[in-house]
Amino acid sequence: MTTFFARTDTQGVVQQTYWSNPISLALPNKTILQDLVASSDRTQFQTLFSKVLETEQLVFCAHLNLQELSERLCFYTLRLEQDVWVLAVDYAVDLEEETQQKHNQIMFRLLDKFALLHAQHTLGDTEVVYNHFEQIQKLNNELINTQRELQRANKKLALLNQELNNRLVKDPLTGLISRYQYRSEMQAAIDRDPQKLGLFAFIDIDDFKQVNDTYGHAVGDEYLIALSHRLASLADIYPLLVMRIAGDEFGLYLHGLRSISNEYVKALADQFTQRVTKERIQTSAGLLPVSCSIGFAVYNRDTSNLFALIDFADWAMYCAKKNGKHTYCLFDRFDFENRFEKS
Repeated sequence: MTTFFARTDTQGVVQQTYWSNPISLALPNKTILQDLVASSDRTQFQTLFSKVLETEQLVFCAHLNLQELSERLCFYTLRLEQDVWVLAVDYAVDLEEETQQKHNQIMFRLLDKFALLHAQHTLGDTEVVYNHFEQIQKLNNELINTQRELQRANKKLALLNQELNNRLVKDPLTGLISRYQYRSEMQAAIDRDPQKLGLFAFIDIDDFKQVNDTYGHAVGDEYLIALSHRLASLADIYPLLVMRIAGDEFGLYLHGLRSISNEYVKALADQFTQRVTKERIQTSAGLLPVSCSIGFAVYNRDTSNLFALIDFADWAMYCAKKNGKHTYCLFDRFDFENRFEKS
């Protein structure tokens, strides 16, 4: 568990740490809270801290990513006089809304009580400490019971998330990356090496409607499954993302390239022909021919916008359709910008 409880001054400099895991997370007189937060969440942190400074004895909460640890913590903060109290825990960010509300109430009361004790300088009074200790012990018991409920709820949530994740990531018919997830998967590949080039192929099956109209949707599904297996086999040659974008539309994305020549695109298209469209597809209605039109666009050359990349490849695919189908086209910006004049 990643967590800490500390008192800071109004500048966010830690003055005293009551606990910290890891120990080096919040060191007194060395750690500035803002420096703990990831750069992407600095603005959110500054907004949170400003609210704390403006309003005394009111607890504020925000979920923030840490700078050096791959953790997201829930920051509970409260100001009393010149002290700012910060309690940060990692498990609270994933709680269900109803459970989190109960948990927050307990944490708010605990933080407020501790701050009052410190401000009133009553920690040295044995009787007062005992009374407050009993109250804190009650809160702690409530927290333990809540945590047990959370553990049960989290198990259920994990199962539901697993099921949902499988539905989102995998297309239920073909097993490829689904329409709901393919942009996220592409962006993740880009983020790992944002300066490199990426090649996106937008694929449409030529005349697939005739398969459904002639043989029925069951045969159409057999056809799509078989074609998907062939597409997936391309990943044996290239480190590809293979995705189903829509009914008869598919995509391939290859990232991390230093250069992409016309010869490279042609080589990929040739492999596509050999593995995907050369042989007829076996279905319960017999062997059926397969033909595809492909549009290629290059990330970090044609565009560095993911949505534009997909649109450009889609447009190039329609150019391949116009050129007689069963072929491929590479995106051409001049043709794209003058497409309305040509039409």
